[in-house]
Amino acid sequence: MTDWDGILRDEGPAAWRTLWRLLGNRAEVDDCFQETFVSALQYSRGRDVRHWSALLQRLATARAVDRLRRRYRGRDAIDASSDVDAATSPRPGPVELAVASELSERLRRALARLPEQQAETFCLHALSGWSYDEVGRQLGMSSSNVGVTVHRVRQRLRELLGQNVGDGQVAGGMS
Repeated sequence: MTDWDGILRDEGPAAWRTLWRLLGNRAEVDDCFQETFVSALQYSRGRDVRHWSALLQRLATARAVDRLRRRYRGRDAIDASSDVDAATSPRPGPVELAVASELSERLRRALARLPEQQAETFCLHALSGWSYDEVGRQLGMSSSNVGVTVHRVRQRLRELLGQNVGDGQVAGGMS
């Protein structure tokens, strides 16, 4: 029998942080968090899950990328800046907060324009800190293919974000 309370307690915070980094909107994160755990429940009914953290991170990332796609295609017009005060420290000034918020929003828009597997590969590696091997195992790719995909996504993000972002500063230094 699956200990859902333990899984939620132990693995839930990491999944929630992943969703927050990608979506930046409390209501969307909460909805996506629930969807992630419902999907995990459905998945676990048919298969034995050995690594709950990996499954939840992957499901959370996929759900968030789906949400980003819908958001920027006009179906879910949600003000992504509505929860900026809840997510930031009181230390940065208004200018820093505005710049960070704008860059985060531009990154979200750019990620929504990428093919699904590229966006998921990039998010798992660059935003969730997974190694190429970990991403490859979860997505059925070789680690070298993951590396190539991450490199190509970084190049594409530079193109998409390049108008106002200096070289080497794309999305917080992803170079």
